[in-house]
Amino acid sequence: MANGFEDKRVLAVYGHPDDEGQATGTLASFVAAGSQVTLLCTTRGEVGEISDPALSTPETLGYTRELELRAAMAQIGLQDVRFLPFRDSGMDGTEENEHPEAWHQQPPEVAVPAVLEVMRDVRPHFVFTWQEDGGYGHPDHIAAHRHTLAAFDLCGDAEAYPDAGAPWEPERLYWGARTMARFVGIRLEMERRGLLDEPLDDETRARFEEMVQRPAPTASVVVDTSAHIEAKRRAASMHRTQFGEDGMWSKIPDDLLGEFYGEERFYQGRPEWPSDAEPANGFS
Repeated sequence: MANGFEDKRVLAVYGHPDDEGQATGTLASFVAAGSQVTLLCTTRGEVGEISDPALSTPETLGYTRELELRAAMAQIGLQDVRFLPFRDSGMDGTEENEHPEAWHQQPPEVAVPAVLEVMRDVRPHFVFTWQEDGGYGHPDHIAAHRHTLAAFDLCGDAEAYPDAGAPWEPERLYWGARTMARFVGIRLEMERRGLLDEPLDDETRARFEEMVQRPAPTASVVVDTSAHIEAKRRAASMHRTQFGEDGMWSKIPDDLLGEFYGEERFYQGRPEWPSDAEPANGFS
């Protein structure tokens, strides 16, 4: 395995089980190269959807989604999956969003050392997390970005949260550089082909069509994940409560698999990528 995947320790920090999907192929590449990879999930996704009531209940959903995440990561050989003791907040404006134990409600003096303790234990060379807007504005995703960035910046400071472990200087921090445009484009194409049971309502369709027109965010690294397409598909299928056993993910036709699963894009936020530099193909 080339392109800088070997001999690294990697930490990925996301808000919920299934968020890791933006980096599954990249994490698989590090695992395949023999690197040590840790996934930290800040919640167990307790207020996510339940696609089939036979799979879980609202009371057991957090436990179910933890098992789903562990099963998903087993598809790429990632064994070190950890969780923080915070609660899924749900989308902005919902009742769950105001829960005092919700991840996005935690002040920096609580959230940052929680991430920092894992970071200093793992001692990663590279850290991955959500982009600044959380992909689509989810409060927990935005909190994951903000607190992971703060933990990264403080990780090597011996005076910052000394109870969180010995200082360590990570080399680089990356966040996702994909919009919803690729997902939306494939969703619309699958509907056009008659592969989906439920058509979009007019409001959602208009929003999706607007997303397709948005410019792509700047990428520092473009990772070819075509070798892991099947593993990525299997990993996504483990999140059954969220995606269903007969949902969109199981119906993506073969000619669209490469477009959807074959590439992952990231922006290097620390140290910040030069504005005039072209994207790299890997992490060398």
